[in-house]
Amino acid sequence: MKFYLISPPKKISTFNKDVFDKVTDLLPVKYFQFRPKFNSLKSREEFVKNFYDFIYEICSKKKIKIIINDDFEIAQKFIFDGIHLGQNDKSCSAAKKKFGKNYVVGISCSDSFKLYEKAYNQGADYVAFGPAFQTKNKRKKNINLSHFFKIKNKIELPFVFIGGINHDNIKSLKKFGPNYIAIIDSLWNFSSGPIESAKKFREILNGEIENENDC
Repeated sequence: MKFYLISPPKKISTFNKDVFDKVTDLLPVKYFQFRPKFNSLKSREEFVKNFYDFIYEICSKKKIKIIINDDFEIAQKFIFDGIHLGQNDKSCSAAKKKFGKNYVVGISCSDSFKLYEKAYNQGADYVAFGPAFQTKNKRKKNINLSHFFKIKNKIELPFVFIGGINHDNIKSLKKFGPNYIAIIDSLWNFSSGPIESAKKFREILNGEIENENDC
């Protein structure tokens, strides 16, 4: 089980080169996703530009794939390894056609096997299920994990759990066999800072996280 790190939606002091380097030393990370939450293209571009150089440097060194969230326009302005798409965004097929068959495409599937099948048939490289737990966005109901348990053996693509995952609940997801666990607020906004958060995640999952860069 590896980690899928997602950027904070806006600039915060705890998201910087030294912190990112130490966090990715402590945790086995497969993907890092830029996820700026601004309406204007200019603001989204500025956000990525502010952090891109050190993210690219560290991720290249540690073989972490860089993903952009839901943004074909930004995807064309920087070098990314792939894009993550929601159900209201452009299709996996469109992304593969635009950026090439080797461009990583991840698809959000809530907890729907039908959405998973659609993503699989369109050539997605991984899928995301969530929110696994309640998030700050109260409009999004967390998925039915007992329902997911019934379909998990049918999932052939690598998958990530996302949403509301923290130190208290992460271990409960292990039985579902996720390839990746996405963390956002519990990392960047942890009261003692991201490095201490990463240390705590590592301690909780001692012996259960992978240090290889495959999958």
